[in-house]
Amino acid sequence: MRFETRYTYDFIRLFLSSECRRILEIGCGAGELAARLSKDGFTVVAIDSDPDSIAAARELGVDARVATWPDFADDLFDAVLFTRSLHHIHPLDRSVRHAADSLTDSGRIIVEDFAYDSADEKTLRWFRSAIGLIRAAGLLVEGDEFVGKTLSKAQTLEAWQQNHDHDLHTGAEIEAELEKPFSRIISENAAYYFRYMANAMIATERRNAIVQAVAEQEETLAADGSIVALGRRFVAARVR
Repeated sequence: MRFETRYTYDFIRLFLSSECRRILEIGCGAGELAARLSKDGFTVVAIDSDPDSIAAARELGVDARVATWPDFADDLFDAVLFTRSLHHIHPLDRSVRHAADSLTDSGRIIVEDFAYDSADEKTLRWFRSAIGLIRAAGLLVEGDEFVGKTLSKAQTLEAWQQNHDHDLHTGAEIEAELEKPFSRIISENAAYYFRYMANAMIATERRNAIVQAVAEQEETLAADGSIVALGRRFVAARVR
């Protein structure tokens, strides 16, 4: 399992109650997380709008379906997962409401996402430096568009803003929408910048260890206020 998938898996497993049997993952990608949760004994339905991703997920044995949210409907679920997908799903209010309506009485929504608008110059200087070190070690895929633009721009914050769609929901908007139908919200900041780097790294035996080291550095620096955490995580319990 890739480190970035394990990072998500470890978080989600903490909040899957003993009553949890049936899970919906929205934005499953190639299905690595869904496949791992299936091995744990959960019944997992996974959706994504990309047919190639769904094909890859099915190769892993996942019950994966080409669908868009909030236009997908099935039986009730004990947990609905938005794995780095909710920030670009519109309309946000209907998406959250439909997720709430898709839960069992003891169900919950678990969201892993990011607050792209929280980026500042000091954090992005660290990010640019970290990318530069990986590149100097010959571990970056040449031609990765996002990384290339980040490294080439003198004004790093401007480059970041240019490379993020203004139609994305902010972390604060996601949290505010979750608070409407749910009685209890757990929220936390998390590492996230390492994911951009992971997507641009070549496959080597050291890949997971390097990505993990970057994520741990990100967590440490965010904890002491040296940088601003990019990741946002929410767990919302259904109103009974």
